[in-house]
Amino acid sequence: MSLPKAFENDDAYFKAATEFLKKYSWVFSEANTSCIKALDLMPQVFKDYFLNAPNESLNAFPYVTEPLDYCPTELQDFRLRISQLTPEAITATALVRVPRKSNNLNRKIGQKKLHEIEQLAANIHEHSTKDATQVLVDLGSGLGYLSEALLELNDNYLILGLEADEQRVISAQQRCKKLLPQKALNSISYRQEFISATPKSRDRIEAYTLELLQSSGLSPELSTISIAIIGLHACADLSVSAMRLFLTMPQVRSLHIMPCCYHKLALREGVESSASCPFVNFPLSNGLNKTAAKLPECCFNRPFLRLACQETRSRWRKDSPEHAKHGHQMYLRALANALCDDPDELVKLHSKDASLSHKDILNFEGLCRRYRLHSRVTGQPLSWRLIHGIRFSQINERYSEGRGSRLAEALCCLQASMQKLCENLLLYDRLCFLKEAAAEQRQPLEVRYEQLFDEQVSPRCQVLIAKKL
Repeated sequence: MSLPKAFENDDAYFKAATEFLKKYSWVFSEANTSCIKALDLMPQVFKDYFLNAPNESLNAFPYVTEPLDYCPTELQDFRLRISQLTPEAITATALVRVPRKSNNLNRKIGQKKLHEIEQLAANIHEHSTKDATQVLVDLGSGLGYLSEALLELNDNYLILGLEADEQRVISAQQRCKKLLPQKALNSISYRQEFISATPKSRDRIEAYTLELLQSSGLSPELSTISIAIIGLHACADLSVSAMRLFLTMPQVRSLHIMPCCYHKLALREGVESSASCPFVNFPLSNGLNKTAAKLPECCFNRPFLRLACQETRSRWRKDSPEHAKHGHQMYLRALANALCDDPDELVKLHSKDASLSHKDILNFEGLCRRYRLHSRVTGQPLSWRLIHGIRFSQINERYSEGRGSRLAEALCCLQASMQKLCENLLLYDRLCFLKEAAAEQRQPLEVRYEQLFDEQVSPRCQVLIAKKL
């Protein structure tokens, strides 16, 4: 993720991107299961286009750098602005064929996960220090698959796996004893630890590292080693904690972290999720924070983060029946949710009637059979009431004859068009934060993102690589 070519500096980019996102915040401001409000806010020219666009145009629309025939000026401007605000697509780093000494890593792992583990391990190995004892601190180490893949590449690595889930730590330790050679028992240490960027976490990492050095028969001196912080799919705030640890621990010389699950970022204490810019770790950079502070209302909410980590446009292309089915399901669920204005009311899909056909749910009675109402407090079933039927008629009148389903899928099309912009803004903010913090410390730094996987294999395919010079 990087600064698009259309902009000379970060401030200009942040300003333009936030203004665009504010203008079109209706596209993502509500969860898709509550999208009726978004459909109501969709400009009429957008509705007219998508209600009449052929499936080929629907598939092509998110590819904003490609021309699109018979597209209204307003939508042409929308696509053009996204193309200016998003870096040019880059080809994923050439796949590395990873030699395997054993088939241990293949056990019970899907091809997607195996591909991610092997490629990230190869990338870390390629950039690792060759002239010092290399300690790899694997944050969110899970069952230890990444650690095992790295030892296959270099059995001299010392690896400290930190994982918050106790059961996963136990399983990783058992795998290590059962599947790896005797030497590995002194080369890998798995510990249960919830990682944050606090002094306590730093002290624990240092203590665990010293223990690992001693168990390996090496000098227990941190000054003689080089530490790299690594992580595959470092969820939510964990990737930011990794960045802060990298900045504040002198012995940590490099960072290889692949972030994911942006929508799970923690809220600031005492702040509602609906508040303006409510997150602890976003925005991070001075530039984006200043830009957001100037807006009368910030659009960096939970739905924005969710859009940033949705599937990319590469998975958008579908045939007409698939688009119709998805749009229909999304509209019906949103319609059911829109009937409720009591915060205690919760809509659930009724499994016994989940297979009702489209024609069966053209009326309120059919919808009541497919969806059931429950109390959020007690979980007990509630009855649909007359007021719900009135609202059903009011909404369905606006979106009858399949318009609701078609426009629901159009909303997904607009989101697919904006997804890469949202993800770039979020990840580039982190890169800028790292540069700013390093500059304050007068620490020369090399930092960049690399795309390791094809988006069709893994939508979250960006690895943040930082190295102290």
